[in-house]
Amino acid sequence: MAISGRIPSGLDTNLLIPEIWSKDILMELKSHLVVVPTVNHRYSAEIKKKGDTLYIPRSTGTTATEITVGTEGVQGDPFTTGLTLTIGNWYERPYTLDYMSVGQSQIELVAVAKEESMYSIRKQIDSSLCALFASLNTATIRGSDGSAWTDAVMIAAVEEVDEADVPDENRVWIGDPSVKADIMGIDKFVHADYFASDVIPSGGFRKNLYGAPLLITNNLTAVSSGTGNYGVYMHRDALVIAIQDNVKVIMVDQPLKHQTVVNSEALWGVGELRDTAGVPIYTRLA
Repeated sequence: MAISGRIPSGLDTNLLIPEIWSKDILMELKSHLVVVPTVNHRYSAEIKKKGDTLYIPRSTGTTATEITVGTEGVQGDPFTTGLTLTIGNWYERPYTLDYMSVGQSQIELVAVAKEESMYSIRKQIDSSLCALFASLNTATIRGSDGSAWTDAVMIAAVEEVDEADVPDENRVWIGDPSVKADIMGIDKFVHADYFASDVIPSGGFRKNLYGAPLLITNNLTAVSSGTGNYGVYMHRDALVIAIQDNVKVIMVDQPLKHQTVVNSEALWGVGELRDTAGVPIYTRLA
């Protein structure tokens, strides 16, 4: 609502009433980035200094044969085609700030630029892994786009991963806020009387769902021309990330231009390590 007037008139136009600019900046809300810690990192050390491609050898299962006296056994091959991981994701986010503005602003402009720049790179790394969810399980996606996560869909996902001989530990569910809402509507995950030993936080659900934690993020890959996102139930070895040059801030002073460039960058590669170690699941709402 506009101020009706001042007495004496003109107080506001004669530089007597200040306009205040807050020092407390309202930062952009950021997605909860959860995927990177849940995948395999063990190959990062091998490409830390040199190389743009990492070749990962693989063994293959075999079947024993019955011994026949006097007959030499048929020779087998314990190896199969290896995996190729390309270190080809190279991203940056620069901001340029002039010296005068940095010196005169009531806001720490450089600090804000650093934070936003670094976050953009971390988000891109997380997104590069989210983009692989839909290809797991030979791209066989459980549930229906735009439909709720149900107990039956989750049990089916657990069964599929179990049948692939995937270890029970280091598994995780990753979904979006619509998944959280769906889970909160399933009694066995929110009522303590189903599992007396669990402590159910107010407004929350069980710590583990069929032995794996549920992580929620707004950074999932949306279904193209669809309604929901691609969530996932997976073991750590479903996907792999190798970070050759981790997120870093580069400050470049340009005195002849009277400005500073604040830039963040990283170099990494991601890939599918074990296709059967994960099951993509449609979410209800992107």
